[in-house]
Amino acid sequence: MNVDYNDKRFTQLEEEKQSELNKYNEAYDDLIKERDDFTKKQQELVDNWENTQKDIANKNLQYQQDLIEQQRKKAEQEYQKEAKASYIDYQKEVDRYGVSRENVVNNGLSNSGYAESSKVDMYNTYQNRLGTARKGIQDAVIEFDNAIRQAQLSNDETLAQNALTALQNKLNIALEGFNYKSEQTNNKLNWNNTLNNNYYNRYQDVLSQINYENQQKEAIRQWEAEMAYKKEQDAISNAQNWASVYNSSSGYGNLSDGLNDNSSAQQIRTNYYSGNIHPDAQYGTFASSKDLNGVAYQPNNVGGNVLSKSGMTVKNIFTNARGKTGASLANQNIWQTKDGKYYVWDGSRNDYIDVTSQVKTSKKTKTSLRWGW
Repeated sequence: MNVDYNDKRFTQLEEEKQSELNKYNEAYDDLIKERDDFTKKQQELVDNWENTQKDIANKNLQYQQDLIEQQRKKAEQEYQKEAKASYIDYQKEVDRYGVSRENVVNNGLSNSGYAESSKVDMYNTYQNRLGTARKGIQDAVIEFDNAIRQAQLSNDETLAQNALTALQNKLNIALEGFNYKSEQTNNKLNWNNTLNNNYYNRYQDVLSQINYENQQKEAIRQWEAEMAYKKEQDAISNAQNWASVYNSSSGYGNLSDGLNDNSSAQQIRTNYYSGNIHPDAQYGTFASSKDLNGVAYQPNNVGGNVLSKSGMTVKNIFTNARGKTGASLANQNIWQTKDGKYYVWDGSRNDYIDVTSQVKTSKKTKTSLRWGW
């Protein structure tokens, strides 16, 4: 019989599987999403830290630049002060020695070498003093510029180091998040495989159960058909017997002869079978196997090859073993012949079943097999 894959047991099993898969997939997806959110927040904190450090560094740079600028202005003021002071001193010296144009003229020295020499000396003094002040301010400006550049370089280094630290932290956070997501994704896949395997095995169990039910239905159908056929044959046989009796009473034969002719093929009747005795019974039968009429009917051989007990029963090798009518075969002996073959007697078939291959496989793998008939 064909398997009905629309059987509600299949649909219920599939619904259960999908429900379980959805439940665990959602759980793992939630874990992964939570980790993504956590990773994002961590990286935002790193960005905030870097921005804060950058703001602090820039403010510190501005402060250093302001200090240097103040010093620059102070140096310029000192330079201007020195330049003015040197000029004033120069004028004072000119006046103090009376070498102004008026004094020189009054003293009759306007054209003398003294007047010219004094002017030169005082002017040189003034220029030297002014040059020294100018050089001082120039050196100070260079020093201030260098200080500003150094502060800028130091700030750039600080910003670069902070950026590197932030990048390393963000990479570590991203790597941790990636590893966590990879682990949870693998766990999700492994759990999906486990669930699929579990439900596949349950699916196979349902399929085996349905196949067994179909086999049982078919066995019952065949048994009922055989019983109906047997009943029909019995009715025909009875009719023939009555006809034989009628004919013998009418002078057309002997009743005893008629019965002997009708029973030339020996018949047996058990709780599971009714029909001709097995042909191998001619080579010998087991005395303990008798039908309802006391006739020993189970052959002690297969095709003349004598059977002996193997020490095993059907339940040692097979699970759920049943005969043609559905009767259990679990306690039936497994017989063997000298040539190494194994057989099981099925009373409902009135025949031996060759189980050589299955017995050898079970003994080799040390596992029980499912009955296949």
